Amino acid sequence: YLALRPVRRECVHGGARLGAPPGRRLGEGIVRQALVLGGASAEHLPGGLRMNGFLFDMNKVFEDFVCVALREALTAYGGHATLQATNIHLDEGGAIRIRPDLVWYGESGVPLAVADAKYKVGRPQGYPDADLYQMLAYYTSLRLKNGHLVYAKGNAPHAGHVVRHSGIMLHQHALDLGQAPSVLLSGVSALAASMVRP
Repeated sequence: YLALRPVRRECVHGGARLGAPPGRRLGEGIVRQALVLGGASAEHLPGGLRMNGFLFDMNKVFEDFVCVALREALTAYGGHATLQATNIHLDEGGAIRIRPDLVWYGESGVPLAVADAKYKVGRPQGYPDADLYQMLAYYTSLRLKNGHLVYAKGNAPHAGHVVRHSGIMLHQHALDLGQAPSVLLSGVSALAASMVRP
C-alpha cells in the first residue's frame, strides 16, 4: 500500500480544513478525486500533494462572459442591464423565484428584454426543450414578447419559435467560441441589437 503524507494543511476550502486524514490504503489519485468532487481547492503551500491543473466551471465562465459582454453592448441603447436578477417571481404570491441571467430595463425601469446563457452544444435534433420552457417562464413573468437563449455552439446561428396562442417568440442564438475575440464580440453586439429591435 501507499504511505500517504497528511494533506490536511495543503488542501482547504473557503478557509475550512479538510476532515480526517485519508486512510492509508487510498492512493493519492483517489484522494485527489475526493478533493475535486468535494469542492476542495489546492493551495500553494509546502507539502507532498501535487496537482497538475485547475478545474473551471465552464458553465459559469460562459455565462459570465455572455452576460457582461451583452451588458456592455446594450449600454449603447440606454437603460440598464441587471445580471442574476433576484426580485423576479413566477407567481402572483411571490413564492416562486426565478433568476434570469440578464434582464435589460429601459430608462423607465420597465423590462425590455431577457437573456439566459447556456454552455451547451446543439445536437442534430436541437437544444433541450427544458431551456425553452425556462425562457417562457421568464417572458411570461416579465410581460415580454421575446427573449433570448444564448448557447456556446449550435446547428445554426439563430432559431426562432413562436409559442402557440401567445405570440411570444423564443429565440435561440449560437455563438462560435472558436472565432477571434473581436469577431466573437461583434457577434454579441449583433445579438444585443436583435434584443433591442426584435
